[in-house]
Amino acid sequence: MKKYLSLSLMVCLLAFSACWEHGKQPVAKKYPSTVATTWINLQQKLTKTTAGYSPGVTGRAFAYTGLSLYESIVPGMPGYRSMVPLMGGPTISVPANCQSFYWPASANAAMASMIRNLFESTSAANKVSIDSLEAAFNTEFHGEVHGSVLQNSADFGRSVAEAIFEWSKSDGSHEAYKPQPNTYVPPVGPGLWIPTPPAFAPAASPYVGNDRSFTPGIAAQTQPTTFPLPPYSEVPGSNFRDMVVFSYNLSQSLTPADIITAKFWADIPGNYNGTAHFTNIATQLIIVKKLKLDEAALVYAKHGIALRDAIISTFKTKYRYNVIRPISYIRNVMGFTNWNTVVPTPPHPEFSSAHAVIGKASSVVLESFFGKKCAFVDRTHEALYGARSYNTLAEYAEEGAWSRVLAGIHYNKTAANSLIQGQAVGDMVNSLPFKVGHDR
Repeated sequence: MKKYLSLSLMVCLLAFSACWEHGKQPVAKKYPSTVATTWINLQQKLTKTTAGYSPGVTGRAFAYTGLSLYESIVPGMPGYRSMVPLMGGPTISVPANCQSFYWPASANAAMASMIRNLFESTSAANKVSIDSLEAAFNTEFHGEVHGSVLQNSADFGRSVAEAIFEWSKSDGSHEAYKPQPNTYVPPVGPGLWIPTPPAFAPAASPYVGNDRSFTPGIAAQTQPTTFPLPPYSEVPGSNFRDMVVFSYNLSQSLTPADIITAKFWADIPGNYNGTAHFTNIATQLIIVKKLKLDEAALVYAKHGIALRDAIISTFKTKYRYNVIRPISYIRNVMGFTNWNTVVPTPPHPEFSSAHAVIGKASSVVLESFFGKKCAFVDRTHEALYGARSYNTLAEYAEEGAWSRVLAGIHYNKTAANSLIQGQAVGDMVNSLPFKVGHDR
């Protein structure tokens, strides 16, 4: 792999040499992050109103928009390199005239193009909103630079997005927002996952763990070295049964604050989900910390990659172990047939916890930008549940993991061990050599 990376790095550096020579390049750092955060906020709205945008589909979409944003301005980021070739994607061709590019226009075109492609099934009204936002930024930019510069900049951004979108089609989850044929037959036996009430839906996303990741080999390298849960047992006093009893007893003593925590991180109501919520945390930090365009692009690229790679890692784990959900054990084994969860149980195996793995990977990547002691206020659901304050970034990942235990859909041991898996994912994403001289 090191040989492959070295060759790819050489290609990337040569491609950018025309824009980096003699210090002539216009730097993206001089511009505010408004174009980036505004597009991501629109993508959040599209996620809520477009059918099929599950957490996995949503996380994948944010990964590709973040990467497109980054690649569309990286020639204006001295010291940084194109990452797509290092991930097995195409080499991004950089025009010789990039010395004159207006990077906000390049970013605007890239985001508009990628979001159109990813949300081709959205409503006509949503498609108009995409066109309108792109046009509004173009109108604003016309007062800043010459029209030919804007056109060349936009053409580059659009070509970047189109190349990345074409590459995305082969990752294993292209158009996963559409109804998919489900031929998967889950294994049968004691302690294994079965469809859960109320919908008793078939297993979701059983093959996502085999998808292509952005970070080479990350799914295999972040799997638990040993299965951390107790051996399955229905015997009173056994470790497994005691673990389930803990979940049941907890459910009988939930406070109103516990229920709000469970619902806050379940992102109820609306077609919203964890990967969108974690991205909104990134956006809030970008705005509060007043990051520039180059910094915002790097945050969105790395954070989106972490979301997608964490999804692949956790689903590989889920369908490796196929662990029974608490509701199935509590109803069918313990005999509490009317017992229910605070929020609906997702239709896939219990271990590992997607919320915990993805949330921890998210926080680890954001720590690399904002520091481990970054206190912040999450206002994602302020109108519904109030704002929530955290002293560190790790706290939101831990609360998100615990919320799934409070909700009754995960075991406490699963939450704890899934945070470890998420840490491993985040560490690997942070090791990606975005910066020249940061080679693995």
